[in-house]
Amino acid sequence: MKNKRMAKKEYGMTTKRLFVFSLIILFLFMTTLPLSAVQASEVDGINQIEEDLAGSSYSDFQKRMIMNSVQEAIDEGISVNEASSILQGSIENEIDAYNVKKFFDTVIAAKEEGISEEPLLNKMKEGLAKNVDERLIIDALTQKSDNMKIVHKMLAEAQIENGDPEEMIDILADSLTNGVPPGTLSQILTISSEQGKSWQEIEEVTKELGNLGIRASDLGLQEDKIEIIFSQALESQNSLENICMNIQDLMMAAVAVEVSGSSSPRDGAITPSGSSLPGTDVSIPPSGSSPTETTVPSGETGSSPISSGDSSTSKPDSESGSSPLD
Repeated sequence: MKNKRMAKKEYGMTTKRLFVFSLIILFLFMTTLPLSAVQASEVDGINQIEEDLAGSSYSDFQKRMIMNSVQEAIDEGISVNEASSILQGSIENEIDAYNVKKFFDTVIAAKEEGISEEPLLNKMKEGLAKNVDERLIIDALTQKSDNMKIVHKMLAEAQIENGDPEEMIDILADSLTNGVPPGTLSQILTISSEQGKSWQEIEEVTKELGNLGIRASDLGLQEDKIEIIFSQALESQNSLENICMNIQDLMMAAVAVEVSGSSSPRDGAITPSGSSLPGTDVSIPPSGSSPTETTVPSGETGSSPISSGDSSTSKPDSESGSSPLD
């Protein structure tokens, strides 16, 4: 009787072990199957990249050089599909081999500094799709990457709520590209943090600042003048709305000075709201009031060549500094 109970107990334990073992086998099978499929897909993708390179007009040395950069990018976390797409577009557009390497090296450098590669890859794909000159693509990539690194450091010092870090870096980097001086952007982030502004509010104001920066450039204001305008707009205000209004007023006053063609010596400084620009009779009203009307000197047509609603005064891309990748 005792032997029967022992045998029954031993049988039950064996059954349980077999059941547990079966579950483990099933779990391993289910987890390794998708992994194997992903690995097989990556191998197929790399094989496709090698085939594309083999059929290209690049020299053997250049093919090996590009493949090394592509492989390094994949090792850094760039998807095989993305790498393949960039390479195919480069071959189709007959991009110089060394510039293809620069494409991937820029992305690799960003990844190594903790910067998302997505905005850079999108910039590359946009340029290739539009068949933009490869030198302009390189310039746009370099500027985007540098601005993203600057913003990454700024955000490390500011406490911004409710924002996705990758999205914030991408959008704020674009505001720098559009002409917002780094010092101004840093101050805006500091003010916003102190006032407890949400990311949505910060996104809105930085996009508006970027629009003002583009407009200032289109109106013919030089980079150093734009920086002075943005800086002085911040001196007496910490309201984000008033800062933007001050920039608008200072910008239009500066344009009026340029239009007047005054021969009086002036140091080029732009003064805060409520004061006059040196060497002119142009005054900048306080925020909330309309800019002072400027009399056009004799010899002009009687109307200002600068009009916010007149598209005919805008410069072409090559003069205004705008990018075909914007």
